[in-house]
Amino acid sequence: MSMVYAWNLVNPTLCYGRDGLLQELLRELPGHPGFSFGIAGGRRMGKTTLLRRVEMEIQAHAETWRSGGLRIIPLYLDGLALPRPLTAADVWGYLLRILQDALPEYQQPAPLSLDFDRFKDVLRDVLRSVLTSTAEQPRLIVLFDEIEPVLVCEDWAGGLLANWRALLSNTPGLSEYLTTVFAGAREMALLQRDITSPLADILKWRNLRVLEFEDACRLMQEPLGQEWSDAFLETVYRETGGHPMLLQYIMQYVCSRAPGAVEPLAEEAIATFAREQRRQFSQWWSRYCSPDARLVYARLPDDGSLIPRRNLTREFGSTSADNALEILQHVGLVTAAEDGFAFRYSGEMFRRWYREYGKDDLNDVPRHDPDIYTRLCNIQPHLGDRYLTAWKIYQNPEFANYSGAAAEMRDIITGLLDVIAPKDAVEKEAGFKREKGRKEPSRIQQVAYAVRHIYGPGTKETTEVPSDYSLLEAEWEKLEHLEECLPQW
Repeated sequence: MSMVYAWNLVNPTLCYGRDGLLQELLRELPGHPGFSFGIAGGRRMGKTTLLRRVEMEIQAHAETWRSGGLRIIPLYLDGLALPRPLTAADVWGYLLRILQDALPEYQQPAPLSLDFDRFKDVLRDVLRSVLTSTAEQPRLIVLFDEIEPVLVCEDWAGGLLANWRALLSNTPGLSEYLTTVFAGAREMALLQRDITSPLADILKWRNLRVLEFEDACRLMQEPLGQEWSDAFLETVYRETGGHPMLLQYIMQYVCSRAPGAVEPLAEEAIATFAREQRRQFSQWWSRYCSPDARLVYARLPDDGSLIPRRNLTREFGSTSADNALEILQHVGLVTAAEDGFAFRYSGEMFRRWYREYGKDDLNDVPRHDPDIYTRLCNIQPHLGDRYLTAWKIYQNPEFANYSGAAAEMRDIITGLLDVIAPKDAVEKEAGFKREKGRKEPSRIQQVAYAVRHIYGPGTKETTEVPSDYSLLEAEWEKLEHLEECLPQW
């Protein structure tokens, strides 16, 4: 079987699941007016494959554009190839050298580095030479891949982005000839959400996600001209979650060992990745997932079912939950359903890694107890809300004491008692007598009622009813089965 897959190499012919975005880029980048883009996607999600495919398509159809009076000049810039240490002048110089390589009619020496003003002057000279040598209108399309090495240079990155904004939108004589695609992973995703970024409102922002099932099936079959069984396709998709890199890893493994039964080979590939490449998952988890993202991932149902977005925003807050879900989709660990109102984890390969290795990391992340929260919400949702309020007070370093948290927890206990030991039911119990000076059952009488109905009369627990003050510490364990008892009331 011919080998077309290489999980650790870029192959623009294997650009699947991006058809709509690819066509949009090929339409808008050379359009009149032209539009520029920002593309964010997790590691190995296919950003470079997409940009190289854009470059390939432009080169393949160059004559078609030229016949329409437009000369398209694609300039692929790999941020990982920039020099270290890096300066803004290095970026402009590197771009100019790429441009010179693409234009044989312009043979002036290109400096290794130059400032923005000098870059604009040289770019004008370049465009002038193109305009005088050809009848077509030039369009420079910069494909800036792996932009992270620039964005992490805090001393000058903001200035460089501001210069790009001016170059793309407000430099007569240059802006009309230039469009750009910026692509990156984590830092690009952060830039997308940063409303103060100079590029925020001049780019069309797009996100790369894991592949849909049908697109993944095309990736597994079309390059080979091979049809696989539904069982094989479904197994590989379920295991990978549609992540392009994982799909190619399994397909490369299978194709290198076929002919033979492919289902066992897929299982071998999955086990081999878990043994030899699990550091990839560790990097996704520790480097790209924020603490909130890890906590939200941990709350996704382990059976792969959906959890409503509302449940997550209620537990973690709208901003924290939405940011976490965005990160998890960016990395490729979560997929959305029901128009973004429900989510599930994506990929059994990563989920198994998480169960074995990732859960331990959660011990270092301050968090409320999700089991307590869930059980309280099952009883009455507002009790879960009060528990989260108590936790936030407890976590706030500005508070000198935790009296507010203690008050919330006491109110939770009161709410629990009102559910499992309603005062009217306590009063109706045989032998009930009000305590002196009280018009309704006391808390201690409610506790006694609850314990009797949970453990039964005459048991050890019913004879050791704690005081009101020790209720929070002593009674939580005794009341832990209250969900099972609720149908009685």
